[in-house]
Order: sequence, then structure tokens, then C-alpha cells
Amino acid sequence: MKTKGVIALGNPFRGDDGISTLLLRKLEDEDMPPNVDLFDAGTGGINVLHILSELDKALIIDAVFFGGDPGDFAFFGPDEAENLKQSRGSHDSNLFEVLELSKGLEELPEEVLLMGIQPKDISVGEGLSKELEEKVPELLRELKEKIENL
Repeated sequence: MKTKGVIALGNPFRGDDGISTLLLRKLEDEDMPPNVDLFDAGTGGINVLHILSELDKALIIDAVFFGGDPGDFAFFGPDEAENLKQSRGSHDSNLFEVLELSKGLEELPEEVLLMGIQPKDISVGEGLSKELEEKVPELLRELKEKIENL
């Protein structure tokens, strides 16, 4: 059976950047398939490389500025998401470096999907914006559907 992983990137002390951590905690309370592992990778970095090396398929959740309304989401492959890093800051550019390194080491999972969620505010502070808080049930539903089809 193939090993699948859901990796949350984000900082819950930076407002909406904590959306992925919140969704991961909610997934922990759900009935997940036995071959799906959940990982809180914090703000990314080299630990993501180690997680990826253990997986056949990966779904990475992250707050990403892609020009949508707060709470909007999109699923991207690494090649599609690469275009976002040109104009967006935050730890997501680090993610692309880790994906490239994983590929170079021939440890990149056969399938990688990123769920980008448009934040409203990632300034220092706990808790999500009202807009993202209202979208949590929809985001969780969409995430679970993608996990089932991964």
C-alpha cells in the first residue's frame, strides 16, 4: 500500500498563516484512511525534505498569496505553484527549494499536490481572520475529498 502524507506548513502565531495547522488538527479528529499520515512541518525547512523522502504521495497545505479573496483556495502541482513564488514572499519560496532538492536527491514523491489558501492577514497574532474562520468547514471538506483521491 502506498504511503500518503498531508503536510501542514504555517505559523499559528501569524494570523491566517496558521490555517494549515488548524486544518491538520481537525483532520486528526477525522476517520482517515490507514495509509495517510499527518505531519505538522511548522514553517518548513529541511524537515519537509525528510518527510517527503518517506512518502509516495504528498499533499501540502499552506497559506499562499495568489490574488484571491481571503479563504479562497486552489490546488497546484509544484510546476504550477512555482510561478507563484516569483511575486510572493513568506516561507513558500523555501518550500520550492526543498522540492527541488528532494527531486535532485531522487526522493520526491511520485505525486505532490499543494493546497494554497489565500490569507487575509499574516501579521503577528493568534487566531484566524473572520473570513478564514468562516471557510474552515468548506476547506476541510475539500481537503478530505482530495486526500481520498490522492
